Amino acid sequence: MSTIKYLSMIALVAATTLIGCKKDTKEPDPEPEVPATLSYTIPTTYNFSNTDFANSTRCITMLGEITTYLRSTHTSTTASQPTLDAQKLKNMYINANNAFANADLNGSGIQLKDKTGNEFGFQATLETSFEDAAAASIVAAADATNTTASNGTKGKLISPARAILVDANGFEYKEFTEKGIMGAVFYYQATTLLTNINSYDNVTVTNGMTTQERAWDEAFGYFGVPVDFPINTTGLKNWGSYANSVNSAIGCNTIIMDAFLKGRAAISNKDNTARDAASKVVMNTWEKVAAAKCISYLKGAKNNLTDAGTLHHNLSEGHGFVTSFKYNPSRIISDADINALLGYFGGNLYTMSQSDIDNAITKLATVFNLDASKL
Repeated sequence: MSTIKYLSMIALVAATTLIGCKKDTKEPDPEPEVPATLSYTIPTTYNFSNTDFANSTRCITMLGEITTYLRSTHTSTTASQPTLDAQKLKNMYINANNAFANADLNGSGIQLKDKTGNEFGFQATLETSFEDAAAASIVAAADATNTTASNGTKGKLISPARAILVDANGFEYKEFTEKGIMGAVFYYQATTLLTNINSYDNVTVTNGMTTQERAWDEAFGYFGVPVDFPINTTGLKNWGSYANSVNSAIGCNTIIMDAFLKGRAAISNKDNTARDAASKVVMNTWEKVAAAKCISYLKGAKNNLTDAGTLHHNLSEGHGFVTSFKYNPSRIISDADINALLGYFGGNLYTMSQSDIDNAITKLATVFNLDASKL
């Protein structure tokens, strides 16, 4: 072999070796990006400089007027009692024809119907319920001081503790409307906003705030508490009131309020990690409030099996909270468990047994790890 050929072979072997070494060498993984530690102040009350949840508050006020109107038919000691106007209820639902006593609501441009989560057809069901309630109120008014409702007949259930207007299956119209809107509007809007909070623009400032800040504020507003909750529990509405009523059992007030504060501060300081963590805490705690309050009402029903008015009121409340679960897109409870709970209630409250009530309590306590004895 000539010297030239020998040197060429050595060069070829060396090049091949280098290529092979290059293929076997694994490039090091890039160092994970460590987010900068953000430093900002979290206020102790919901008094951010650019807060706006006025429309959520208006929705809550609208529901207040609707339930007050429905409740006007419940008086048991008055021989002459009001009847309901279905069209007035529909007008209140769509905010038409100056239906509210509060002029601010009439001119707000806000309506409950178009904020309703209608995946389960609640809009039409509610409007049909208004028609049915109006007819039932006429039946009840004809014999205002006596029970006119029974299994299969709508009217009024009167007991020593209360009087309520119910449909033919024993569901209280007032609770169907109130819990229905709390679930299909307030809870649906709030949990949907929080679930999708990262999709809202947090850069462009319009009227002093970003779209993401406004979305978080709107969700907070639907909770129905004052800005200095839970130190201040005056004026609690709907969800806020129910949360406060189970706070001693599940300790929810401070948890959910702190999370609302942390999330809002995080958004204003572009801290997405803290924002998402806070959002999860709010939704999980809120869902637990619904479960705890449902257990509370079921226990109330179980303790009043012979008091028809109180029994059906409590069952109607409980049914409303179970139905609310469906409107949370980030819910913990499974669809199967929701259906199991609704199965215990059935479609007719006159046929719900004590064992059905016990089974529903056990299911809720298990799913949410709640101590039912404290509720």
